[in-house]
Amino acid sequence: MTNQSWHYRRWLTAFCAASLLLSAAPSALRAEEAGQGTAEPVRIVQAKALTPTTIQFTLSGKLNSLQPSDFEVQAALGDWNSLNPQLTGAYTVKSASLGTDHEGRSIVTLETEQGLNPDATFTRTPAENPKSVPYLNASYYTGDRTADIQQADNLLTWQMDHGGWYKMGDKYKRAWNGTEAKSDWKAPDGTELGTIDNNATTNEILFLSVMYKETGDERYRDAVLRGFEFLEKLQYASGGWAQVYPSRGNYSDYVTFNDNAMMRVMNVLKMARDRQYPFNSSLLPEESVQKLQASLDRGLDYILKSQIRVNGKLTAWCAQHDPLTYEARGARAYEHPSISGSESIEIIKYLMALPEQTPEVKQAADSALAYFEASKLSGIKYVSADPNNVYFVPDPATDTWYRFYDIATNLPIFSGRDGVIKHNILEIEAERRNGYRWAGSWAQKLLAAVKSTGYYEGRVYVKIAGSASETASGSGLAVGDLERIEDAIRPSLTLVEPGRKTGNHYNVDGSSIVLKGAVSEKAAVQVNGAAASVGKDLGYDSGELALQPGRNEFTVTAVDAAGNPSEPLQVNVVPTGKTGS
Repeated sequence: MTNQSWHYRRWLTAFCAASLLLSAAPSALRAEEAGQGTAEPVRIVQAKALTPTTIQFTLSGKLNSLQPSDFEVQAALGDWNSLNPQLTGAYTVKSASLGTDHEGRSIVTLETEQGLNPDATFTRTPAENPKSVPYLNASYYTGDRTADIQQADNLLTWQMDHGGWYKMGDKYKRAWNGTEAKSDWKAPDGTELGTIDNNATTNEILFLSVMYKETGDERYRDAVLRGFEFLEKLQYASGGWAQVYPSRGNYSDYVTFNDNAMMRVMNVLKMARDRQYPFNSSLLPEESVQKLQASLDRGLDYILKSQIRVNGKLTAWCAQHDPLTYEARGARAYEHPSISGSESIEIIKYLMALPEQTPEVKQAADSALAYFEASKLSGIKYVSADPNNVYFVPDPATDTWYRFYDIATNLPIFSGRDGVIKHNILEIEAERRNGYRWAGSWAQKLLAAVKSTGYYEGRVYVKIAGSASETASGSGLAVGDLERIEDAIRPSLTLVEPGRKTGNHYNVDGSSIVLKGAVSEKAAVQVNGAAASVGKDLGYDSGELALQPGRNEFTVTAVDAAGNPSEPLQVNVVPTGKTGS
């Protein structure tokens, strides 16, 4: 029965993976459904930006008349970590026109007053609120300058020689007394351990960065830099982060996704690399930023290599993994090697937020999402420490996932302090049954976001907001339907004139030339098919190009991340001085 159950689950996973691909572009599925019956409301099939102020979208049916107010262009103001897009009508529609595609479906073209970025996004400026810093969970900041400086000074005294902190809680409200232990954990040689467990070290780095930005006190800057050095020591060469440094000699030395420790570190490093608040000051030198990027690259590599495969299919991650073999590892007696229904969520969110969606990153995220879709308990709510000893109760509004899944069978794992695996929560002792969180609705908001908006930070959407437009089928518009606007804007190129313009060519002295200019967005630029370098300022440089006597023709092209090509830029050059052979 166990094997049959697992094979069924694998089939279901494959089925749901296909369904998820459709849900990533739900309009395609809706369009097919709409074609099967006239009763289906007309939905948005796809939306794209042709220029920063021109948005075009295709509907699943035909409109006899168009009421522009039925359609809104909305921006997602929310941050991805919250899984709350906070959609708002930030774009004013100046005009709308109606057309038809080759299938007879209506195409609506909107002209907006406000423009999108060249990659069809908008620039989201997060608020700088010291009382609400992402990933800072300690209540260090009060807004009272004297109290906040005292708190920061206290933290300086608790920082250990290796640069890390422990999770001392209320003790950090006062200064270290000079003799007491700075950590409750010690290495076998007696060295006090720093940790990233329970938000330790990242909390202190974030708060002291806030205080450096507010005061300019170099002591806080030095402590932050030492904190980053500690995180560097904590990272294995394979890319994963241990829970502690130095080694503790137990499960804490494994790469630790547990309680989102590693993902919290990576998100803080990403904030620092991008100089997001509170790191948008003189705090980090450029060499530190480069080190952060290298750490993040190694971390991503570890994530991709440690994803658990079952029968050749990618699933999700364990709470702990081996730093060398990448295999799933256990921790305490009741925490077995398994697929985690909790910790994997922050990993997926991180992967989906990466600007470079390589095939490997996309496959990892999509496979994990499919796994969670297949493994959910639909309409079931987990009641922690349930006095009725039921624990899993019907609730139409809730989907639930187990904390641990058996890697081989995908059955839930429950375990007492004796370490014996059970698949029924009632079979373990009451102390562990009620003293541990064995399930939760961890993936529910993420899956809902994937199906409605996809990754939304900085993205813009078309929404059906009304139903005054007349549809040919009489079924009306699907009010509330939402579609993300994709990038169909072609990048544009400019040229720094390389010499004296004469007719349709440039006259230059010398036997070589370097073509320089700018591209309108992040893109790959080529000159006569050879890659040109593109800087952070979007300036491109061809490198030295040899010139032959007479007319030299160069073609500059660009292709952006969405695959949109630029119009070719033709540059003709004639050398007037000595040329190379």
